[in-house]
Amino acid sequence: MAALAYEFLFEVHRKMDLDRKRGNIKSLRDENGALREAFHHEFSSNWEWPGSVLEQLGVLRILQPTRDLWGPNFYPVMTLDECSVADFSKFETFDNYCVAMSSFEMLHSPSEFRGEVHLHSRSPHFLDAVASQDDIFRIQDDGQVRFDQQRFNEKVMTRWEDLEVRRIHPKGGT
Repeated sequence: MAALAYEFLFEVHRKMDLDRKRGNIKSLRDENGALREAFHHEFSSNWEWPGSVLEQLGVLRILQPTRDLWGPNFYPVMTLDECSVADFSKFETFDNYCVAMSSFEMLHSPSEFRGEVHLHSRSPHFLDAVASQDDIFRIQDDGQVRFDQQRFNEKVMTRWEDLEVRRIHPKGGT
């Protein structure tokens, strides 16, 4: 769970950087009145699902609803360095893994071609922390990483279809 949380937060920061460069980032007040740069998932499932995972893990927090703004906006409550050492062990369950890995697949499926994982656009931790630890990824002799859709379907989607509530829960929690 920790490795996927880091990957999602890395992507959130990457999107916020891109929004900043395009002049699309907003600063909104948090629950204490402090201005925060906002992550907005734009109601796109490839951003909405990972954003929800991070919110459920406590890595993102929703900004106060603001009149005339479209949709929910979030801000990171931890840096990438803090996320890399955070303890997410209370969320380490197979159901949570399935929700997070399904969110990962949604985040990357629009940009990945024929299962190829573009390492240049992943975090520096991805290869060691995610790909080499999960049999959904195949690391080839030339160093290329491939996403094995068939293994993903067997391992994740089989359970996903049976999940009544598709969200992150602490162990023993609802």
